[in-house]
Amino acid sequence: MSGPDEGDTERVAAHKRTMRFVYEHSVTLVAVSVAWFVASLPLVTIGPATLGAYAAIRSLRETGTLDSRRVASVLRRNGVHASLLSFLPVMFFIAAGLYLRGGTPRTGFETVIAVVGVYIGAYLVVALIPTFVAMAAGDPPTVALKQAYVWTASRPTAALSLTLVTAVIFVVTALLTIGFVLLFPAVAFSYHVEYLADDFDVATAVEESTAPAAPLV
Repeated sequence: MSGPDEGDTERVAAHKRTMRFVYEHSVTLVAVSVAWFVASLPLVTIGPATLGAYAAIRSLRETGTLDSRRVASVLRRNGVHASLLSFLPVMFFIAAGLYLRGGTPRTGFETVIAVVGVYIGAYLVVALIPTFVAMAAGDPPTVALKQAYVWTASRPTAALSLTLVTAVIFVVTALLTIGFVLLFPAVAFSYHVEYLADDFDVATAVEESTAPAAPLV
């Protein structure tokens, strides 16, 4: 387990790698960002759009080019699952909102249920980041979810750091208006991939998922 100093070093290293990666591939990443934004406009497609963006960034990071066939393969394998998973936190947020809707009296129990719903929804949003990173490598959703749960449970400080940095990127790019469309997915998703690279060996996962089965002896 990493100590406090090691954790700080890891985060700084991830920040530097992300800045260098975004700078070196800025044109391609802007295209990925715009494609993600357009694909996410129907809202119900935000899951597959996010999965595709992660797959594109992974291929760009590993090969220096955007492999559209790899992105398409990932979407065929896990696109439907990504769509279903993206609804999970929304369901809890909607349930919490129904308990907190204005104009109706609330009991203490209803308030507790609403708070729990918001907490679970927020937790799922965070947990879906490593889940989607693993799925972008070709891991099946059950394996990806298990990996994400273990990571968030065993490394709460790292999960909190990932969340805070993502929130900062969201706020800063949102203030730039058009900058959100051009920069948020590029910077945030690249940071996620860099930050999780050591814990989620996606390059190995892709090789294993595409390698032929060993012959039976």
